[in-house]
Amino acid sequence: MNRTSYYRSAWLLSALFACLIFSTGVVAESRYQVVPLHPGYEFGTEKALILDTVSGHLWIWVETPAVNDKEGGRYVIYQGQLAPGREMGDIIEEQHWPATKR
Repeated sequence: MNRTSYYRSAWLLSALFACLIFSTGVVAESRYQVVPLHPGYEFGTEKALILDTVSGHLWIWVETPAVNDKEGGRYVIYQGQLAPGREMGDIIEEQHWPATKR
């Protein structure tokens, strides 16, 4: 990823978060927390986890540059809403699936 693409990505991410914060009409201190995520093994991919600390909603922001004949893009994926537990160690949601036979 070249320097121009990096600065463009950082500016766009900042603009996205500003829109999220100011769209509430009142600026809530530290309402949205952002955690950078490991990009995986894709060249130049930028990822971040966005948490709404008031309502518990989660999103993943992803930006991928165009590389050779592969298109790039930017999108936000809604991950759901966190649910509080009653005490430390509570399992909030559990999912099971069968083991694959080898």
